[in-house]
Parts: sequence; structure tokens; C-alpha cells
Amino acid sequence: MPFTTVDGRPLESVPLLYRMGREFQVTASFAYRDPRDGSVVTVPAHDVSRPPTEGNSTDFASVPPFLWGLIANYGPQTLPAILHDAMVEDARRAPAAERLERRRVADDLFRVALVDNGVHRLRARVMWAAVGLERYARFGGRRGTGLIAQVVIGALVLVAAVVLGLIVSPWWLLLVLVPALGAAPWGRAAPLTTAATYLGALYLPLVLGAFLASRIEQLFALVVWFATGCRERAPRAEPTLRWPAEPEPTGGRGRAA
Repeated sequence: MPFTTVDGRPLESVPLLYRMGREFQVTASFAYRDPRDGSVVTVPAHDVSRPPTEGNSTDFASVPPFLWGLIANYGPQTLPAILHDAMVEDARRAPAAERLERRRVADDLFRVALVDNGVHRLRARVMWAAVGLERYARFGGRRGTGLIAQVVIGALVLVAAVVLGLIVSPWWLLLVLVPALGAAPWGRAAPLTTAATYLGALYLPLVLGAFLASRIEQLFALVVWFATGCRERAPRAEPTLRWPAEPEPTGGRGRAA
């Protein structure tokens, strides 16, 4: 078991405080031993007296709700995601010059912990690429913007290469080499750029399918909502995320009916 209690015993459970919405707070510390060098990283318990809005919480794996059918936000990835959230918060609080590197360390350990905890390597690589792009979006500045733009363009080139190769000529398939060659100038970020580009192209049909399916479901839900008098909140194209709000009190004499 890669995750343990702080005194080294196998971890059997992690107590969590549910703070509504997607936010949870860990109420007991636990640890993870990095299989690469044996170092131990401790995940501290959250201060439950502080609100989740202060970065004092976890939402497990931050997967867009319409993709939960492909990658759930909890499961074998839960403990690695909590570990990652704690390290991301440390990176956010670090001096600006250190944040990108601290996030790189956190993201790399996240990938290792995912595999170590039973997530298959392809799925772990997808999740690592996603948090890596978020790292550059948040801390990469113009360099990050350029990297993400190249990933998006490269993924579209790959899709076009396959389509043109099947429809026009197999020679178009040579374009699949372009993103790998174009990633080389990014140096240390080249593996991320390459993985994110090819995985983005691979998963693009699945992502688009999930997105469209969620919108179709929302359309049917809106029809039902209108037909029944619009008494509740308008349906949203995602799983239920928040506890229903309490009705507002009326006239100081209790809650509305």
C-alpha cells in the first residue's frame, strides 16, 4: 500500500469533512512514500475552522463534470488527487519564481502516485497531461500560453492528418510526426507538450461526444422543466454538484412552502 498513516501503518481510511458542493476537507494527516527514491510526503489535515475558499480543501480529481463518465473524480485516483491538491496549495503559496517548478514536482509525483495506486498508465498519463497544461496556464505566463496553443494546434493537425490520410492519400499521415518534432524546442517541457498533443487528439472524439451528450440531456431536461411549470431551478448540463438550497424565510414566520 503506497499510502500510509503518518506513523507508517497501512492506510485503511481517510476521514473527510464534506463542505457541500464539491469541497471536502481531510481531517487526519496521511503520507505517501515515493517509490523512486523512498522519500515520504505528508499530506496535512486541513484546518476545518477555515473555509474551503481559502485553498483549505480538496475536490478530489478536478474533472469537468460532463467527463465524469470517462474519468470519475474519485476512485483509485482519490488519494493521489488529495496529495496533489496539498502540493498545489504549497506551490500557490510559494514565491512567484518558484511556483512553476514546485507545480512540476507536484504534477510528476501525481502521475507516479496514480500508477502506484492502481490507475493504468494511459489514464495516469492523461491526468498528468491535464494538470500539466493547467500548470502552464496558471504559472507559465506567455510561455505557457504558447505551449498550450501549440498543443491545441498540434492535436488538430493530428486529427486532420488521420482524416486526410484515410480520405485523400496515405501520405498525409506523415503529418502525425509534426507535433513530436515541434515539441523538441520546449526542452524540459517537451514530454508534456508531446503527450498532451497526442493524447488530446486521441481523446478529442470522446470529449466531444461526452460534451454533446450532456447538452442533449440538458435539452430534454429543459423540455420537462418547462412542461412541469418551471418550479425548480433550470437544469444544468452536468451532474448534481450542490446540496439543494434551503427556501428563503418569508415574513419572519418560517420557511416558504
